[in-house]
Amino acid sequence: MSIEELIQKLEGTLTTYREDQERSRRELSEVEVLVRQSAIEVEKLAQRELSVSNRVRDLEVNLERYSKDEIKNFYTTSQEVQMRLQIMRGQLEQIQSRRDMLRTQQGQIANVVGLLSDLLEAMQTGGFSTEAQNQNGLDTEAMIANIIQSQESERLRLSLQMHDGPAQSMSNLVLRAEICYRLIDHDLEQARSELNALKNAINTTLQDTRKLIFDLRPMTLDDLGLVPTVRRYTTQFGEKNKLEVNLMIQNLEQRLPNHYEVMIFRFIQEALNNVARHANANQVRVLLDGSGHTLQIIIEDDGQGFHVSDTLENARARRCMGIANMRQQAEVLLRGEFGLESAINRGTRVAANIPLPMT
Repeated sequence: MSIEELIQKLEGTLTTYREDQERSRRELSEVEVLVRQSAIEVEKLAQRELSVSNRVRDLEVNLERYSKDEIKNFYTTSQEVQMRLQIMRGQLEQIQSRRDMLRTQQGQIANVVGLLSDLLEAMQTGGFSTEAQNQNGLDTEAMIANIIQSQESERLRLSLQMHDGPAQSMSNLVLRAEICYRLIDHDLEQARSELNALKNAINTTLQDTRKLIFDLRPMTLDDLGLVPTVRRYTTQFGEKNKLEVNLMIQNLEQRLPNHYEVMIFRFIQEALNNVARHANANQVRVLLDGSGHTLQIIIEDDGQGFHVSDTLENARARRCMGIANMRQQAEVLLRGEFGLESAINRGTRVAANIPLPMT
């Protein structure tokens, strides 16, 4: 491929990503409006639920003042309001999850647009020597392909998570709510039992959705920064996967630019997910050391290990382990170095050296 053809391909790719960026911006704006509207509705329902709960407490204290129909109506109204409030809160959580995912997507697209713009400008202004253009053209084309493939893989992973998680759970909740509705007029005690089970199911779905939101885009990453987010994530990761995670963080007192913190967190997340899926390990050590002007990241486990050369030659294995993603995050997006060491029955060590921005 000639340099002129590569420039044309870069221009087309850049245009596509800019269109995606604009669509994502519009969708994010619409979702922000939905979040505000849903939050207002949840607040109204919460106030109504409080009012109804007060009336029910008054009823329980002064039971003799009310007829059986009034008691039945009070409890039915209370259950309906509580159920609507739980459903609305679940919907709000889903919309907030969508908003957070769009924010993350916008950041990723912005990084890609910036990178492609810099490459295009350098190529158009002769920033590459004629002798190096052919090799650079091949490297650039491969890098663009990796970026696109990584983005599509992430979209597929997210869609599967949403389908197998919250979407399935919400469908189940709708069916159980329908059962409760039909039981109210026929068997009040059974309806109450079903409503209690429904409430527990809603709480479980809510917790699962919150975990998914944290995996997609931890809110603490924006609010508190990289260090508290990594501490929380490694703690939850260890509890979930029954692993001993030893975390050591040194010389990282200052906040880093947002895109640095996002990419570093994703790198650690990908490496730990590999440990959970493939390593069969008992212990994991995570080190972040910001000494000097470089951040050193090391994730090593005591698992079963693998042949690095065989894995790097196997494209399917590389995709399964996210090696291309981690290499891209470290070397392309953060201008650092990536390293991978492993041997059968001797564990695995993933490392990155990231040059820190000057403050």
